[in-house]
Amino acid sequence: MSGHQKFSVAMPWSLSHYILLNGFHPLYRALVDHAPPGIKLNAWDNVKLHNRLASDAATREGVLDAANEARRTSRQSGAGPVGGAYQKYFWPPNQTLTSQLAGDIEFHHTAPYPSLERPFVFHCESFAPVFIPLARQGSGAFKFHLELREYYRRIFANPLCLGIFSHIPETLESLRRFFSDPVIDRKLIGSRIGLSANAIDDPALPEKPALSRARFLFVNSANQNTSNFFLRGGHLVLRFWKEFRASGRDGLLMLRCGRPDDKDLTEYGVDVSFVKAEIGGSIIWAQDYLANHEMNALMANAHFFLLPSVSLHSVSIMQAMTLGTVPVVSDTIGTSVYVTDAEHGIVLQGVRNAIWHEDPNTGILVDSYGRAPALDEAIVTQLTRRVFALLDAPNEYDAVRRRAMGQARNRFDGKEYSSQFWNAVADLYGAYKEAAASTARLPGKSIEALRDCTLQGGGWARVFESGTQPMRRIFTSQSTVTELGGAILHTFGNPEIELNDWSVMAQYWNFGAPPMKFVNSLEELNGIYLNYSGEGQVGIVRKCTRFIGKILMPFPELYSFAAMVLKKLRRYHRHLVFRLAQWSPSVEATKAAQQPVDGTHDEPMPRVPTLAQEGYYGFNIVHLQGQFYAILQGEGAFDREKVGTGHYSRSFSGQTLRGVQEAIHASLDADQAATPHLQATGAETAR
Repeated sequence: MSGHQKFSVAMPWSLSHYILLNGFHPLYRALVDHAPPGIKLNAWDNVKLHNRLASDAATREGVLDAANEARRTSRQSGAGPVGGAYQKYFWPPNQTLTSQLAGDIEFHHTAPYPSLERPFVFHCESFAPVFIPLARQGSGAFKFHLELREYYRRIFANPLCLGIFSHIPETLESLRRFFSDPVIDRKLIGSRIGLSANAIDDPALPEKPALSRARFLFVNSANQNTSNFFLRGGHLVLRFWKEFRASGRDGLLMLRCGRPDDKDLTEYGVDVSFVKAEIGGSIIWAQDYLANHEMNALMANAHFFLLPSVSLHSVSIMQAMTLGTVPVVSDTIGTSVYVTDAEHGIVLQGVRNAIWHEDPNTGILVDSYGRAPALDEAIVTQLTRRVFALLDAPNEYDAVRRRAMGQARNRFDGKEYSSQFWNAVADLYGAYKEAAASTARLPGKSIEALRDCTLQGGGWARVFESGTQPMRRIFTSQSTVTELGGAILHTFGNPEIELNDWSVMAQYWNFGAPPMKFVNSLEELNGIYLNYSGEGQVGIVRKCTRFIGKILMPFPELYSFAAMVLKKLRRYHRHLVFRLAQWSPSVEATKAAQQPVDGTHDEPMPRVPTLAQEGYYGFNIVHLQGQFYAILQGEGAFDREKVGTGHYSRSFSGQTLRGVQEAIHASLDADQAATPHLQATGAETAR
């Protein structure tokens, strides 16, 4: 960075974007851990942000005002199917949080959602996810390709877009072909890739056991998403294992993933009775989420990493090679960047020809996922033959293993990756400042009270080592505790949660969003998940939804249409329920205010408490004679005479529903402030 002006970078990955785009993905950890001294990185700490919004009404109103302004602006650019879908996911609260985060430039990955108020750079691995949510991997085609091209051309050709990086040559070529725009072509830049040393280095990693009892590992993804077992080739691994055991060989198969049901396994050619007989013997199946150091230990302990996947999975491949585990992968697009067949591992042939084809509308290579029994059979045959050959030639196995580790040291060094990337960004930013000194637009005035709500120190390790998708940690049928993006999230009951509901802004912006509490650790919840006595079971509607979804899954077009209809119905239902809940107490309050106390009115004043809101952070809020009262749900029926006498462990009252809600928030925040916080050290975040 010598000779370059220092600058700060905004990484505006709020939680709803986090789920959509895998937020603090381990692929980008090296850019943070090994950033040069001249770079200051800024990202929201969602726990700090949640606490500030909950405790500071003035700041919260300021953010909501900014979001309302963003909504008015976005309506002008959200026309058409592409713009409408884009703005739906980049909703006003996320736009506000993006623009409010401090930084001279923005860094986005996977799919671009820039504020367009300051310069930004973009990095991606694969082509199709660039257009999330309008295109995804495995869809087989691009809808609205003309509108898609035009909408995203305005983003990438914008002078504020400084560079578009990728480490996959095919991705850069697809971007070049798709846009056919010389302005965008000049921004396409090939990058290195690598893993952070902080994510791998561990002196306590185990030594590999003898090859005579070989160990194999299957992990469905770095984010340990339980839904992609078959896309990652888990069924092929189980079929291979049956052949392995039938050959009389001794070994251990370790799987870190959710276990599909027996029916699905059978449909994909897996002998379920064999698997059940082997679990606890030659098969160890870990379904729980594992921390980064635990995954490293599993990987280091294995001789082979099995990933016969239909799509590329960079982090796991680099992790395996770094830790001396021979990767067994498919020939899908991007694999060649990491593994050369028979030199650094085993590359199984056939996936590229079977899955990838040229999109007739754009000429771009796209992948199409679906059942392929003939391909499955060919992959299992190759997998068995190639692995057996290495097991029968230990010297060759050792040679492949050493070359894989050498490839990782030379090609996937996180420090080199970070240095090359940030130096390139510094050059681009310097050129931008020089060319746009007199015309550059300045970001709008930020909300000063949010300045200290960013990640500091050990917080970076916490968010990178946590799940990039929601992971349920506790479910009592009365409360749900979820881990996501380095935060612990608590909700009462088991509500339906839509994508944007995960945002810290959701409960203030979306009428129907379930209230959530964000903390750094389970201890900080103070057992709040044990206090709720309402209903939270999975109802018949949700069961029917899951059943219908499973039926429609093999038909992507129909499934997408049904999902769209369901989301709209949920949104209308939630809005209606909220409006009715808000209307009911307000009507009662109006009636109560009009009632004379002497009883001369035709309709006497209500003397019975009316439920205004159930399960608000564990409290029932009732309305009685123009006043609102809140008591914990587990403390019996409401009795006005017992309020203030110490009968209820906690109670609140006020003339408005909102006033009581604010009192509940303040009380919960005071509880949290009184609880000693654990130090955010690497040991603590590694769990």
